[in-house]
Amino acid sequence: MTRDQKTISFIIAITYIFITLIGSCSHMFKQPYVDPVLKNAFDEWVNQCKLRDINYKRNIANIDSILFAPLEEGYWGQCFGNKIIINENAISPIDLFTLKLVMFHELGHCAFDYPHFEWGEDIMNSVLPQEKIIVYQYFWTILEDQYFIRYLTKKERRKIQKRLEKRDCFCILHEDKLQVKESN
Repeated sequence: MTRDQKTISFIIAITYIFITLIGSCSHMFKQPYVDPVLKNAFDEWVNQCKLRDINYKRNIANIDSILFAPLEEGYWGQCFGNKIIINENAISPIDLFTLKLVMFHELGHCAFDYPHFEWGEDIMNSVLPQEKIIVYQYFWTILEDQYFIRYLTKKERRKIQKRLEKRDCFCILHEDKLQVKESN
């Protein structure tokens, strides 16, 4: 093999490795499809992540789509792991605040692995009665700060999960439906 052939072989090998690495990391740059009705709410969540230096792209890499579509009665939205549906039968497309609140809640499950949080008013409450939305709107800045303060990277979450498993701690994870009212 001549020196030129070795150089060409080396360049081909490096190019192949480079292309393979880019392809394997491409999921980190993918944005999910977001229904146009939900675009403003999603963009606000993204902007708040950027403002707080949260690498949200890695957290949403497994979400294919965020849809404004029908869900069963009694639910504002639901996280299905790779898809979020916000219930078009429960929320008007012009109710921008409620769309944002439900978007943050469902992304809390799908992107940040947040469980429901039941102590006081919280974006991650499992129940959100229609008559309380005004309270959430009034205290939004505080609720939003509390929501993002809980953020942990996936690595940090795995560490905590392993510690809890070692201690035989029973935790309910991935409760993923935001209800309109409490079920009996």
